[in-house]
Amino acid sequence: MQNGSIEAEINARVERLETLNRAYRAGQPEVSDLVYDNLVEELRKLAPEHPFLQHVEVEVFSERRKVRHPRPMLSTEKAYDLAALKRWIDRVRKAASEIGDEEVRYRMTPKLDGLAGRDDGMVLATRGNGRIGYDVSFAFERGVRAIGGRGLGLGEIVIARTPFEEHFSEHFDHPRNMAVGIIAADQVNPHAQRALDMGIVHFVPYAQMEAWEGTGEELLDRVEAVVGELRTSVDYMLD
Repeated sequence: MQNGSIEAEINARVERLETLNRAYRAGQPEVSDLVYDNLVEELRKLAPEHPFLQHVEVEVFSERRKVRHPRPMLSTEKAYDLAALKRWIDRVRKAASEIGDEEVRYRMTPKLDGLAGRDDGMVLATRGNGRIGYDVSFAFERGVRAIGGRGLGLGEIVIARTPFEEHFSEHFDHPRNMAVGIIAADQVNPHAQRALDMGIVHFVPYAQMEAWEGTGEELLDRVEAVVGELRTSVDYMLD
């Protein structure tokens, strides 16, 4: 493939990913998470250093007050096989060694498919661009339940999966769509209001979630079993 053709292919893939990303962030995903992730990996093979692969996916609630995060809320780096996971563990081990920390332990939780945010006890802010988010504290007044209480840091706004499938799947394509709508809408629609009244719309702090902890070697040895255990530990959609 000629250089011009490669560049055109890269640009086309980035444009497609940006379109899909906007739809996903608006609560109207056009493809499954697996299809999107595969497209990202195809771009990574063509242009591993492309800026698209480095940025945080922005969530915009332009009518809300902006809030600066005390620490950046970064995107999750994904690994699809043991080799990629091992490379990541090796990078972490090397970085820890450079600062004199030889005892690295890893904490693994389920990856919720919701609307990411940070609750400091006073303000619930969306991730936004990773550095500046939007104040959506009103979510608790609308009926979003803070699992474990307020002020527990990073987490996600999600809908409990079982009641969603039983009562709301005919009205919404995905629980995340409902969660985004509850936060983005000036007025909550009747179906979303029913979900709020049922108490199934939650802000789940990562600190409150079922977690596995261990060394890098233990993680590599048991990753499939650990993933299986964690997937069944929550009643939420996972990303």
